[in-house]
Amino acid sequence: MDLKKILRNVPDFPVKGVQYKDISSILQNPEAFQYCINQLAVYVAKENITHIVAPDARGFIFGAPVAYKFGLPFIMARKAGKLPPPVSSYSYKLEYGEATLEIPENVSLGDGSKVCIIDDVSATGGTANAMVGLLQKAGADEIFYACVVDLKFLQGTQKLLDYCGVECYSVLDIE
Repeated sequence: MDLKKILRNVPDFPVKGVQYKDISSILQNPEAFQYCINQLAVYVAKENITHIVAPDARGFIFGAPVAYKFGLPFIMARKAGKLPPPVSSYSYKLEYGEATLEIPENVSLGDGSKVCIIDDVSATGGTANAMVGLLQKAGADEIFYACVVDLKFLQGTQKLLDYCGVECYSVLDIE
């Protein structure tokens, strides 16, 4: 399936100079949405993933169905202030701002855990790096990353591999 023909590009959003990749068009196309979930599921199965974690909010759209498909635990990484305390937090910079992600402090990984971060779009890698930091604090043994769209020219997944040793997978690469 050619997702490039379906993915909507929004110039100068949310700030001038950013070419926003709007996944709404994929979600509105049932075949494209199913294709993305199925491709992510193939990756999760291949890597024998034991836990799925996804960032607030668009990551939930893709991570939850994959976790459901395999009966895996699903961990939500929420924006600051959205989870009741106690939480484990990680603040980071985005390509057009700053953010903080939190997971419940009682999330405990280990014992051979293979955790896959699932998100909609990889850009500069800020969110993914924050997720890696949170998962390392929680004791994840191995961390993987999968997304629907990888904006390769921003090198977010390359940074994950180079600096964190995290293997990355994407359904669609945009050079």
